[in-house]
Amino acid sequence: EANQIGDGSSGRAKGLVVPGFQVPLEDLEEGAVDNEGGDNHWTVPSLLYKLQSILPTHTESQHHPRYTKDVVREMYKLSYIALDRLRSIVDLYDIDCDWIESGAVEGSIHAMEEDNDEEEEEESDGCRILTGKEVNELMGRSSSGGNDLYQWGEYDPGCAAVNPLKLTIGLANALERWGVRIYEGTKLTSLEKTNAVADESSADSKGKYTLTTNNGSTIQCDHVVLCTGADALPSDVSRRLEQSFVPIYTWMAATEPLYDECPLKDGVNNDISNKEQGQQENRPAPMCGDDHISLNYWRNNNKDEGRLLFGSLADTFALPDWLISWRLRNAIKEVYPQLGNARFDHIWGGKLAFAPNSLPLIGRDTDYDDVVSDTNQESQARTNFSSGVWYATGFAGHGIVPTAMAGSVLANAILEIPGQQQWQLFQTYFPPSSFNGYPYSRLGAGMVLSIYNMWDWAGKKGIPLPALPKLW
Repeated sequence: EANQIGDGSSGRAKGLVVPGFQVPLEDLEEGAVDNEGGDNHWTVPSLLYKLQSILPTHTESQHHPRYTKDVVREMYKLSYIALDRLRSIVDLYDIDCDWIESGAVEGSIHAMEEDNDEEEEEESDGCRILTGKEVNELMGRSSSGGNDLYQWGEYDPGCAAVNPLKLTIGLANALERWGVRIYEGTKLTSLEKTNAVADESSADSKGKYTLTTNNGSTIQCDHVVLCTGADALPSDVSRRLEQSFVPIYTWMAATEPLYDECPLKDGVNNDISNKEQGQQENRPAPMCGDDHISLNYWRNNNKDEGRLLFGSLADTFALPDWLISWRLRNAIKEVYPQLGNARFDHIWGGKLAFAPNSLPLIGRDTDYDDVVSDTNQESQARTNFSSGVWYATGFAGHGIVPTAMAGSVLANAILEIPGQQQWQLFQTYFPPSSFNGYPYSRLGAGMVLSIYNMWDWAGKKGIPLPALPKLW
């Protein structure tokens, strides 16, 4: 009775199993109000949010309510629940995906901001602030030179690394064991209400919606979930999603086997990672990242050969392979100068779907709902929630955990589970934008990214510049 289009896995190439979203919890809370009052619009402290606050959105009213801190914390709570649920699914179905509880460390190239609100102390989950020295030690940069790159950082022991291809295949196998049919390479060309292509007498038996594929086949179902990535949907399928995000390209490289020369190895300064948990045994080397606007992220492949998997760059257009390789090499050389001549055996990448607010787009496409006009009022009532068109996209490279969360949220919505209708949080407070700057969205986003990259470079050179609003 339900059909899912797409798999939401564009961000899975990284293999990073990290709770949360592209926008940090503290940044979202900064833009929240303390209660349901406040201005009748929403904003978050980032440049994209400031633009988004003046753009129209596809909502039933002209403005949507400004979110509260309780809304933000509930959303983040859902992501941690999803991480635990994904762990349990991997265990239950015995999915061999090289799941490694490695933790994650993020270094910052910027000075730590003054925090006047000190009520948020270290939490019992072991997350902690690191000094620049500790960041370098955890990343295996102690003997690599250039130790002044990161000024401070954060460590989260609750994150994991995974082989994304094995995870995707394992999840698909688990679904097929339950009778779910998966069709690969089947492009959706149109989505219509069934009674628009068939007479009323057959609509009930065939399902509420009719989907047509690129080979002319049709599928009838009562629920449709649109999970495609950037630029994957035909423009006439969903007006709500048509211009709701900008595609951002990111790229990864796998180095040649480094063996003992790999800077990330088991047992690297585990005293730091174990400090908060009282653990004595060694943990695998953590996944790593930093806060360049291009978002460097890397880890080892947890094999004896010791390859380093390094990702970076944020572009709005596809670039030549030689230019991608050159830029990736410069990025990895800045972090690990001794790897400047390491050979890249593989380079891959693709488009990520970034919404203007950098948050996932999860909700219901009410353009496909039945509408019953109330002649006594100017408003119109939405009815018949026993069927619907839903969407889950825009995961901005944080695909593994948020897609698991979106699956649970929308499953509860479709099954109408009482008290489990959290999809309304995303639909109400963070709906899709109806305008992303098209046809100049890619060019404009590219120019903004270039300015921020220049600011990052100047800051590392010690050139004093005013702080720019956060992009994400």
